[in-house]
Amino acid sequence: SSIYRFIPYAPPRVVFLQPTSDINRITTMHPAHTITSTGQNSGTNEDVVVTENAKAVCHRDLPAVNQDDRHKGTILLFYQYIEPEWTEAEHKQALKKVIEIGMKYNITGRGRVAPEGLNCTLTGKPEDVRSFCYSLRAWKEVFNETDFKLTDGVDFSKLFKSLSIRKATELVAYGLARGGSHLVISHF
Repeated sequence: SSIYRFIPYAPPRVVFLQPTSDINRITTMHPAHTITSTGQNSGTNEDVVVTENAKAVCHRDLPAVNQDDRHKGTILLFYQYIEPEWTEAEHKQALKKVIEIGMKYNITGRGRVAPEGLNCTLTGKPEDVRSFCYSLRAWKEVFNETDFKLTDGVDFSKLFKSLSIRKATELVAYGLARGGSHLVISHF
């Protein structure tokens, strides 16, 4: 049996164990940190980073779906800042458009649409998730700059059950949109 351990540079949020035909693979919620145990193939228990999952997809085609993963799910993580920020009308239209595209491709998961951009963790069938990404690119040129992170081969029971895209005042909930107080260095 293989021994799994994480390389300490990336704390995982969720870990899925995925046995495949020739190796055992651990996939975190952040696909750039996929760890593969090579124990079954090489007789060792060394861990390696699967660099294919860490390649940026900005201004490039998304990776093709592995034949073994066609009948499983995909997790998509991404964020995209918008400059200049969306106006109130553009913000409202963006919320409507992201929900429309998600519904069209049976996407599930969670997302935030803020004047400063979009931040999502979504799930669905591999081809549907990729169609969602390409639809965002077709809608707004800025999404060609987005580094969509895809993790294929996820059991359907691990996918989100519904789609929730929320209008937000800030992309990441730091609580800074409500303002704060200025600190003088000598008081810090």
